[in-house]
Amino acid sequence: MKWIPLVAALAVSVASLAAGAAPARTPALEKSPDLLRAPQLRKPTLRAASPLLLSPSATAAAAPTVDDVGDADSFGRNVTYLGLAQTLSVAVVDDCSASDPTLERCILANPAPATTSFNEADLAAINLPAKATKSLMCFALTPIVQVQWENTLATPSTARFSGRALISIDNEVLDDPALINPDTGLPFGGVLSLSLSTYTDLHTLQPGEIDFKTFQLSRSCIAGIISKRVLVDTYGLTDTQANQFFKKPMTITFGASGTFGLTSFANYLYGIRLYGD
Repeated sequence: MKWIPLVAALAVSVASLAAGAAPARTPALEKSPDLLRAPQLRKPTLRAASPLLLSPSATAAAAPTVDDVGDADSFGRNVTYLGLAQTLSVAVVDDCSASDPTLERCILANPAPATTSFNEADLAAINLPAKATKSLMCFALTPIVQVQWENTLATPSTARFSGRALISIDNEVLDDPALINPDTGLPFGGVLSLSLSTYTDLHTLQPGEIDFKTFQLSRSCIAGIISKRVLVDTYGLTDTQANQFFKKPMTITFGASGTFGLTSFANYLYGIRLYGD
């Protein structure tokens, strides 16, 4: 039978490739709730080809693991939409006297070359009932940004913008004083605070140069805002506490933070839709 030497040749070829492969390097990743906190790239594993040793019934009965699918808790479940919100805008200007606080948060821009930073909470909220999702809270987020930079200085200077979505989850499971937030070293106090990077721009303006940009850049769920696995592996909850977390009602509050430089005008807001399993 001719297939025997062919299989042997393939096995030798694969082994040769594996022996000469360069080691994989792990890229730097942002510390974000949408990514697992200690990400590592796994090297591919070469497995012996022996499908005849496993019966179809044994293969079908095996539940997928984290190594198999990355998120075994939500595997095979339907998507459940959980609501949407749009934040108030954050405006950076040189005069806030005409600002409407029901529509925006007005920030006075510092004179160049000083930068202007903002950190605004309670720009929008979503209230979820108990058992709204089982093990995962995902998102689709679209920031809307308008920035005008102007270099009024006598030398080339750096124009900058960065913006992040701030997300706080109120959940009574986090009221337990024995639960310590590893990011702060303090009890959660009922609230888990996270952030999602949305956009960063850094470039040089010549004296007298003006630049304007408007952009909308969406990002979607990977590991999610929060999941059962992250609650256990990253934040130290027990399996029982993590299950209870998703059985309790939650309030999700949205804010924003960022930094501007050489900015004569800026406007920043975002829309977000939540979904789960």
